[in-house]
Amino acid sequence: MATKIAIANMKGGIGKTTTALCLADELQKKGKRVLLVDMDPQGSATSVYGAVIDGETTMADLMYDDVPAKDCIQHTKLGDIIASDQLLMEADTKVPVNADRFYHLSDACVGIEDQYDIVLFDCPPGNGIMLGNVLSYANSVIMPITCDRFGIQGMQEFVDVMSQYTKRINPALKILGVLITKYKGRLSLTKELEDELIPSIVEKMGTKLYKTKIRESVKCQESQALNMRLSEYAPKSTTAEDYEAFVNELYENGEV
Repeated sequence: MATKIAIANMKGGIGKTTTALCLADELQKKGKRVLLVDMDPQGSATSVYGAVIDGETTMADLMYDDVPAKDCIQHTKLGDIIASDQLLMEADTKVPVNADRFYHLSDACVGIEDQYDIVLFDCPPGNGIMLGNVLSYANSVIMPITCDRFGIQGMQEFVDVMSQYTKRINPALKILGVLITKYKGRLSLTKELEDELIPSIVEKMGTKLYKTKIRESVKCQESQALNMRLSEYAPKSTTAEDYEAFVNELYENGEV
């Protein structure tokens, strides 16, 4: 039975897609069978994987027409993915408001969980029907944040939204931990946030702050533009080294 992990935060520009892409890569390197599910209408992960939209079944078909997930999976050189679609921008109004509203994803995925060890969900920013379907189905959440007020606000907003789903729909859902991304080292402007405020908020959330911090590198953006794995394009880049360390930390914690 697959472990289902959402990569989520209320804010955009936090590093959710990069985290999802690099986790998928590093987990595959360790022999895990990984499915990446792109829930974001912007489709950044879909683009990097080189997945096809026109003429193929996508997440839009799954959400609007209840097409089974097994019919939406594309096998690319980077791995297996369910592609996003710009049609999902209309999801909040197009998905019927009924008892099934938050269960399209879970219903569609019946039958594929034994095919994979890990299913990763690249979640969109904001609180909408796409995120709601993930939070109704996933086992756990990894929350990327940036070490600034913007990232902290997104973290706090996400906890409020998640509580709506853990109350009745998915009580077992938990936050595995908070991952600092786009890290620029210990700066005087962020020292208080890094040492005091973020750890305090994370503790109140009942989760942990991962030891690994993800540094930025130009090589990461270059690899995505070239539809390449970061670990192959620039294995010695700071971002590649940090995501490898992060997956090792997940293994040490028994979380994957």
